[in-house]
Amino acid sequence: MADALTPEDLASLATERGPVNMAVGGLLVFEAGPGVDYPAVVQRLEQRLHLIPRYRQRLEEAPLGLANPVWVDDHAFEAEWHVHSASLPDPGGDAELDAYVGRAMSRRLDRSRPLWELHVIDGLAEGRAALLAKMHHALVDGLAAIDVGTVILDPSPEPMDIAGGGVPWEPRRYDRGRHLARLAASPVLRGQRLMLDTAQRALETSPRRAVDELRRGAELMAELTRQRPSAPDTTLNAGIGPNRRYATVRARLDEIKAVGRAWGGTVNDVLLAAVTGMLGRALPHTDRPPVALIPVSVRTEEDRGRMGNRISTVFVDLPTRAAPPERVAAIAATTSELKDSAAVRAGALIAGASGWVPPAVSSVLVRAMGGVRAMNLVVSNVPGPQQPFFLNGSRLLEAYPAVPLNPAHQGLTVGILSYDGGVFFGLLADRDLEPPVGHLARGLEDALAELTDGAANA
Repeated sequence: MADALTPEDLASLATERGPVNMAVGGLLVFEAGPGVDYPAVVQRLEQRLHLIPRYRQRLEEAPLGLANPVWVDDHAFEAEWHVHSASLPDPGGDAELDAYVGRAMSRRLDRSRPLWELHVIDGLAEGRAALLAKMHHALVDGLAAIDVGTVILDPSPEPMDIAGGGVPWEPRRYDRGRHLARLAASPVLRGQRLMLDTAQRALETSPRRAVDELRRGAELMAELTRQRPSAPDTTLNAGIGPNRRYATVRARLDEIKAVGRAWGGTVNDVLLAAVTGMLGRALPHTDRPPVALIPVSVRTEEDRGRMGNRISTVFVDLPTRAAPPERVAAIAATTSELKDSAAVRAGALIAGASGWVPPAVSSVLVRAMGGVRAMNLVVSNVPGPQQPFFLNGSRLLEAYPAVPLNPAHQGLTVGILSYDGGVFFGLLADRDLEPPVGHLARGLEDALAELTDGAANA
C-alpha cells in the first residue's frame, strides 16, 4: 500500500537543497506538571497516533528517480525514536528556550523515517514546560498543523476518551515492484489524479500536456515578477547557511483588534503593520518599501482533516516610512484589493505545476523560482483556537510557530499564531543574519507598543 504525495508536497521536497531546511515548527509552552513529562507525552502520542496515520509513514523513493516518492507505512516505527527529551540551562527563560529552538530547527529531518519530531523540554522558569513539534513541510501546512496539534491536546483538563487508541497498529505491506508496475500500466489515471489535486480541472493527461502546464506555470511566475519591481536589496537577503536562530514575541489579541477598529484594518492588517514597524526600525531606508510574501490558505471544507498543503501566495509592499495610522490604512487597502484576485489563483497554479513532472524537472523549476528576489521576507499568520487547550491536565499557555527559510537568499520568516486571547510571533532567522534576530524581536515589541498606545490615545 502506498499514498501519493500532492504536487505541492513534492515541490517542498525538491526545494530542500543546500542550506534550505523545510521543517515547520511549533513551540508549545504549558503549565508544568506530570502530564507534560517524557513518559506521559509518549503515552499520549501512542494513544492518538491512529488519528494521524501519516505520522507512521515514511517516504519511499523510486529507483533512479523514475517516479515521484510515495508515503508507505514504516515497519520499524517506534514513537520513542521521534520524541526527544531536553533540559534548559539556568535560568530557563525565554532566551534559553529560544536558543534551544534555533538549534533544533537547524537540523534536517531524516527522510528514511517519518518526517516529524517532538521535543519535551523542561527546566523552564516560572513553573512552565514546553514541547517543540517539528514536521517537514511536505507532511503538513500551517492550517493542518493546527489540526495535528489539537489531536494530542484536549479542550478541558480531563483527557478525552477517544475510540481506537488501544488497538495495536499493523503496518500495511508495500510492494515496490507492484507499485511501479501499476504506475506504468495506468499513466492516464496517475495523470488525472495529479491534476485534480492541483488545478481541479479535467485536462488532457499526456506527458506533453504536463510539460506544457509546467511551462505555463514558469511563464506566469515570470510575468507576475515583471509586473512589479524586484524587492529592494536588504541585509535580510544576503544568503543563508544551515544554522538558525529563533526569537519569540507575544501580544494581546484584544489590543490588536482595538488598533484595527481605531484605524480601519483587520487583525491581519495590524499584524503586518507591526512587522512593517519592526523593519522600519531595523533596516536602512531604501527607495522602495520591503516586500512580504504572505501565504494564503486555499483549503476548502472538503480538505479539513486531510494532510498536505493547500496554499497560494501574494506579495504585499510594507510602507516602513508611514506613520502608524497611515501604515495600517495602506496595508488594509492593499490586502483588500488582493483578496480573491488573479494573483491568488496564479500562486496556486504555480505551486501545483511544479509537482506535475518528474522530480528532476520539478527541482529545476523550484530552483529557478527561488532565484527571483520577489520578496524580502515571509510573514505567515494562522488564526488558532480562542479557547484554552490542555495536555494531560496542564494548560497550554502560549503557542509560537516557526516557518522555514526558503529560498536560499531568504534570511528571516515571521510566523504568527493567535490562541486563547494571545498573539504569538515566532521569528526564525539565519544564525548570522544582520541585524540579529534578537534585535528584530525587540524592534517588533516596540512596533506593537507604538500601535497599541497610539490607537488607545487616538
